[in-house]
Amino acid sequence: MPKKSTKKIVIILLFLDIILICVFVFLFLSFKNLIAESINVEDHIKTELKKQESLSLMSDSLQNSKIFQQDLMSYVLPSDGAVDFIKVLEQLASTTKVKSDIKAVSNEEYQTSLTNLEFLNVKMDILGEWGNIRYFLTVLENYPLRIDIKSVSFTKFSDYVINKKKISEWAGSLEFNVLKVKDTSGN
Repeated sequence: MPKKSTKKIVIILLFLDIILICVFVFLFLSFKNLIAESINVEDHIKTELKKQESLSLMSDSLQNSKIFQQDLMSYVLPSDGAVDFIKVLEQLASTTKVKSDIKAVSNEEYQTSLTNLEFLNVKMDILGEWGNIRYFLTVLENYPLRIDIKSVSFTKFSDYVINKKKISEWAGSLEFNVLKVKDTSGN
C-alpha cells in the first residue's frame, strides 16, 4: 500500500500538472491570438504599402501624362495664334519665293471627343516656279503644327526666258487645316 506521503506527492504532482496544462493552454491561446493579430497587422501594412505604391505610380503617370499633353499641345495652334500663323505662312511663302494670296480663313469643327480643339481652315492661291512651289509645300508639311492639306491644284501659268533659261511659272490653289485650341473667351 502506498504511503500517505506518496499519495500527497502524487496529488500535488497531479495538481501541478493540471495547473501547468492550464498555463500551457492559456499561453497557447494567447500566442495564437498574438500571431493572428500580427498577421492582420502585417496584411494591413502590406495593403497600405500597396496603396502608397499605387498612389506613387498614379502620380508618376499623371506627371508623364502632363508632359505628354504638353508635347502634344506643341503641335496645336494656340487659341489666339491664328493671326501669327497667317503672318508666318506669308513669311514662308516669301522665303520660298512664292507669291501668296490668302483667300479665306475660317474655323471648322474637329470631329473628336476633345471639345476644346478645332481646325483653322486656310484657302490660298500661290504663284511661282515649280521648284519653289514644291519647296513651299514641303516646308508647310514639315511645319511643327498638325497641318492637314485638303486639296492642291496647279496649272502652268506662263513660260519666260531669263539668261537663256526657260522658266515655267505655275499658279494654283491650296486648302489646308491647322489644328488649334478653340477660343472660349467669347463664351
